[in-house]
Amino acid sequence: MSRLEEIISLIQHIPPFPKVAIRVLELLRDPDVEADQLAEVIQYDPSITANVLKMCNAAYFGLPRKVASLDEALVILGNATLKDIIIASSSAKFLRGEVGAGYKLEQGDMWKHSVAVGIMAKLLVRDIKGVNSGSAFTCGLLHDIGKRFMSSFVADDFEKITKKVKEEQCSFVMAEKAYLGITHADLGAMILKKWEFPQDQIEAVKHHHDPDALEQDELTALVALANSLVITMGIGVGADGLATELHGQGLERFGITPEELQFAMADMFMEMEKAEDVINL
Repeated sequence: MSRLEEIISLIQHIPPFPKVAIRVLELLRDPDVEADQLAEVIQYDPSITANVLKMCNAAYFGLPRKVASLDEALVILGNATLKDIIIASSSAKFLRGEVGAGYKLEQGDMWKHSVAVGIMAKLLVRDIKGVNSGSAFTCGLLHDIGKRFMSSFVADDFEKITKKVKEEQCSFVMAEKAYLGITHADLGAMILKKWEFPQDQIEAVKHHHDPDALEQDELTALVALANSLVITMGIGVGADGLATELHGQGLERFGITPEELQFAMADMFMEMEKAEDVINL
């Protein structure tokens, strides 16, 4: 079996995304869904229920008072915020902890980076029109999910990969592809497909490292830009962090100025402070 076949075969062993979360996300596509319908589904997953209550009381979500019951939380939160909480609480088990040696990420770095990119993506929705803020947060949060399962393979060829990056001045993902036949972005898209996420989100994860990502569809451009800015800020940066390639001309398409990017990064620091409870989920 080739390395590529080994990596792809991992997909069948990856745990499913929580069924309760998938069902809630399906229900939330209906803007008229009632809180009691959502509660009826969520209550069957104690972990998600506990995390919904914990996260809706986090400073990041800014609720005016402490919420003690699921029914109350669902009424107060609103569908958009609930979707973010469901995605975050369900993703935490895949993204927290150590990723492994392949990407030289410390304990918790991947989760912190993922949350940061999710938040940055939501901030950029104000500049990149035509993207749903919930989709932006979801893709930002899950954009690097492939790293979680590719790390050991990258570790085996780490010296070759980093040598290629240095000698050829190429991106880490290009070197990854050269030695493994697949990138963590490719694998991430396959995982999201297995989890039955929408196609536009699958494509955004797959292409977020493409050099021309800013020229692609709005969601892909947004996730690529959010990831690039968070890397620039040094949040959860691993071995591949600075070896990225993103052509900046695409920003003209959205009319985004360097000053607006600076404002987004400043806002990001404040949002990350508020999101400390989310990061420590």
